[in-house]
Amino acid sequence: MAGITALRTLRTRSILGRRVLITGAAGGVGRYAVQLAALGGAHVIASVGSPARAGGLAELGAHEVVVGLEGVDRPVDLILDNVGGPQLAAAWELLAPGGGVQNIGWASDEPAVFAPYSLFSVGPAKTMSTFGDPREVGPDLATLLAFVAAGRLSPEVDWRGPWERVTEAAQALLDRRIAGKAVLDVEPATAA
Repeated sequence: MAGITALRTLRTRSILGRRVLITGAAGGVGRYAVQLAALGGAHVIASVGSPARAGGLAELGAHEVVVGLEGVDRPVDLILDNVGGPQLAAAWELLAPGGGVQNIGWASDEPAVFAPYSLFSVGPAKTMSTFGDPREVGPDLATLLAFVAAGRLSPEVDWRGPWERVTEAAQALLDRRIAGKAVLDVEPATAA
């Protein structure tokens, strides 16, 4: 689902030659989004919560890796937001006229508070949409698997363990100690 979410949100508009900001870029959706945006010809800006979370994003295709929004000084055309909260409101201010935000996740514990009139802009409309469509994934999954098979997309698995360690995996994801995805192995039942 992380790959499908990244793929579908990037398909919302043309990204070739555009500036794409991905917040929460070190997570599961973010790492796919960085790779897919780079494959689509975008200038990719990967935003992470701390310098420790930045590892490997340039190798995946990020042209810039920033902590929060520090250093993003030019407008962006598309924002894939995995963070929400105050960072979402600040990212909105970076959006170029005609640009769009795809709100995918909400890692923040805080609300997004927009200053009065900050959602209004003169010129082409800026948009903000939510995303969470899990229907008819077959064709998109085939696209992702073709990229993986061709060596153009890495699933970025950072943790793997048996199903019995599901609690540990969930806690590591919640604590943001995993860069990418966690995989739980389910062993077939044995006959007694």
